[in-house]
Amino acid sequence: MRNILTLLKKNPMAVLGLFIFFIWIMASVFGPSLLRFTYTEMDMDHQMTSPGEFGHLLGTDSLGRDIFARIVYGSRSILTIALMTSLFSSFTGIIIGFSAGYFGGKVDQIFLRIMDIVMAIPPLVLSMVVLGILGGSSIFSLTLIVSIAYTPAMARVARGALLSCKGNEYVEAARIRGESDFYIMFVEILPNTIGPVIVEITARFAYSIMLIASLGFLGVGLQPPTPDWGMMVIENKSIIRVAPWAVLYPSLAIASLVIAISLISDFVSKVLIHEN
Repeated sequence: MRNILTLLKKNPMAVLGLFIFFIWIMASVFGPSLLRFTYTEMDMDHQMTSPGEFGHLLGTDSLGRDIFARIVYGSRSILTIALMTSLFSSFTGIIIGFSAGYFGGKVDQIFLRIMDIVMAIPPLVLSMVVLGILGGSSIFSLTLIVSIAYTPAMARVARGALLSCKGNEYVEAARIRGESDFYIMFVEILPNTIGPVIVEITARFAYSIMLIASLGFLGVGLQPPTPDWGMMVIENKSIIRVAPWAVLYPSLAIASLVIAISLISDFVSKVLIHEN
């Protein structure tokens, strides 16, 4: 902890990233209960109202919906999906990557070929194809789709981390003791490879937010009335000359969250390098 606090003092950008991320967490958890308007409420007398007028902090869109309320409510869905995606893709990626690297041979070759095929498809294209097959968007389906898109990258990182430790003496000692393969992979090796895995998890968190917002922008993300930051941008594109705030603020929300997590990821990698 002393090392982390010392590095934080030397890295104001990491402090900024943590602060922004904390604000979004608080907004998603407590914000909706403190709002004057709901995300579905339409104030037809005050459409495209400028920020600050008639109690609308960030103004309203073409349907008179409060932009601030929609951004706050939308933070819940995007953070939930991104977090579940990071955890699920990391879990499956570690299992696949560790198994392929540990057993080697044909298992590893098959893994490499499958991962190459999946990674050759851009995540956005792959997500849209799978969404088309499933025929609908929900928090569960988006989590599943984004996890599928990012599992191969996580699996490759996990495989590389395992291979760097596979020949170490403590692994050989565990084999001599008669420990199972499962024990060696996830009790002996995993704790010693946790650094690259954690960095990859934080990176995937930021990538997931961008992919979710992109799907919303293309109209295949979460469907109305659920607020989606990406969909808010495309919904209000036609009124950008009259009410630019309706596009600007959702875009800033996406950018601020992605930048904050990227700064945190960079800080985490520096901490791990310092400890090593």
